[in-house]
Amino acid sequence: MKNKPLVSVIMPVYNGEKYLREAIESILNQTYKNFEFIIVDDGSTDNSVKIIKEYAKKDKRIRFFRNKNNLGTFGNYNYYIKNYARGKYIAIQEQDDISLKERFQLELDFLESHFDIVLAGGHINIIDSEGKIVGKRLYPVKYDEIKKVILLKSPFANPTIMIRKDVFIENGGYGDYTTAGDYDLWMRLIIEKELKCENLDKIVVNYRIHENQQKSKKTKIQLYETIDIQKKYLFRLRCFSFLALINHIFLYLLLFLPNSFVLWLFRKIEFKT
Repeated sequence: MKNKPLVSVIMPVYNGEKYLREAIESILNQTYKNFEFIIVDDGSTDNSVKIIKEYAKKDKRIRFFRNKNNLGTFGNYNYYIKNYARGKYIAIQEQDDISLKERFQLELDFLESHFDIVLAGGHINIIDSEGKIVGKRLYPVKYDEIKKVILLKSPFANPTIMIRKDVFIENGGYGDYTTAGDYDLWMRLIIEKELKCENLDKIVVNYRIHENQQKSKKTKIQLYETIDIQKKYLFRLRCFSFLALINHIFLYLLLFLPNSFVLWLFRKIEFKT
C-alpha cells in the first residue's frame, strides 16, 4: 500500500467461518476506500484461515495475522492497534456483523469536521442467523445525553465505533475484561477524562444475534463485569444518582437468575422492533 491509510479496521476472528465472508465483504465494499483491514486469527480450528487468505490474495488492503497464543477479543484489539495499526482512526469490526456501505464515510466525515469529538458510533439493526432484520437498537446521540446514561448502560455499540488512534492508545485502550472491556474504556474517556464522544443518528451496522456467538454465551460474565465497572464510578460525588444506584442493585439481583432469562430480558428491553 503506497499511501498511508487514514483508517485502520481491526477484526479478530475465532471460528467465525459461517458469517465471515459477509463480514469481510461489508468492509471491502465500503464507499470510503482509503483504509487497511487488519484481520487477526486467534486460533481458529474451522475454515476461517482459509477464507481470510482467499480474500487477502484479492485485496491488498487486508493485512492478515495469526496468533500463536489466544489473546481474546479485547486483547487482540489492544495489541494490534498499538503495534500494527497505521491509520489516524481506528474502526472496529466483529466477525459476524455487517457494516453498512456508507459507515466509514459517515463516521470519518463527522470526526474530521468535529475536532473536539474523539469517538463516533451509531445505531444498529438487529439481524438473526439468516440475516433478517428483527429489530434495532438506538443509542443516545449527543455527548450530554451520553453522560446521563453511561452509569446505567453502555452508550455505544462497540462494532459501530470509529476512534482517534492517539486517544485510544493514550487512554490505555480497552479494559482488562473478557466481555466489557469496551464499557470500561467509555467510562475512562467520558467520566475520567471528560472527552467528547457521540453517536451518529444513523444505523451503521447490522448486528447479528445467534445462539453460538460469544455475546450470547457469556451473558452472566458480562453482567458481572458491568457491575464491577459501574462500582468504580457510582459512588463518586459528581457521578452519584439514585437512579444509577437502583439500576446497579437491579443488575446485581440478576446475577441470581438463570442466564437464559437474563439474556431474554436484556434483549426485550434493548431491542426495538
